[in-house]
Amino acid sequence: MDPSSAAMTLATPASLMARSDADERVAAIYAAHYRQLAGLATMLGGGRAIGEEIAQETFVTALRRERGEPGYLSDPVWPWLRITAVRLAGRNRQRLLREALSYRLRGPDEVALAAWEVETVDLVRAVRRLPRKMRLCVILSHVEDQSTASIAAMLGCSTQNVDAQLRKGRERLRALLGEQYNRNED
Repeated sequence: MDPSSAAMTLATPASLMARSDADERVAAIYAAHYRQLAGLATMLGGGRAIGEEIAQETFVTALRRERGEPGYLSDPVWPWLRITAVRLAGRNRQRLLREALSYRLRGPDEVALAAWEVETVDLVRAVRRLPRKMRLCVILSHVEDQSTASIAAMLGCSTQNVDAQLRKGRERLRALLGEQYNRNED
């Protein structure tokens, strides 16, 4: 063994080389699939922040698996990413259900409720009563300020369908909220 190869071995141990290869592989997968996965996770989780969190957790899991077993993520990786995101979204949904049950058993947190205006609480309750697809369209359009074209792309439907969902959603919200919210007070 010549001195230059010994120095090379000390500077780059096998574990560091494997970690670097795994990091680079997952970084390439991230660059290729993050937007699509975040869009899917947003739909599964019901919100952009939750969707991004699920997508990030999916890539953290991918990096752990790839570091532990180099070559674990073999092509095509999209099915593995999708299944992992669906499972993480399911766990997130179960956690939210447990929290909701706990909330029902304990009662509302008066301090948190006091921070919200009555109108905001009413609006959130009304939006939650909309059907899932209609709720997604209303939230993505009016809260996330997404265009109908981008909403259609996320939901896999036509822009006409999104427009119809938005129109019906606004009509239902008017009906759910009642007359006191239908007035325009400037």
